[in-house]
Amino acid sequence: MPIYRYRCRECGREFEHFHRRASEPPPRCPQCDGGDLAKIPAAFAVGASQRSEAGATACCGLNSPCSNPRRCCEA
Repeated sequence: MPIYRYRCRECGREFEHFHRRASEPPPRCPQCDGGDLAKIPAAFAVGASQRSEAGATACCGLNSPCSNPRRCCEA
């Protein structure tokens, strides 16, 4: 039962919708009742201890790995 975030292409309002079941019809905009919605991709947090494919540690809120985490995180 995921919660998805949407942006209405008709009025621009952003809202969240809780999907109770897969067969549920798509939501409508709560502001203008429009049905032309864009799903907003979810943002995921990455911890400093997680490793990238290259084996370097992501840190300091950066999406890319650091070659020297100690240097960039202490700055």
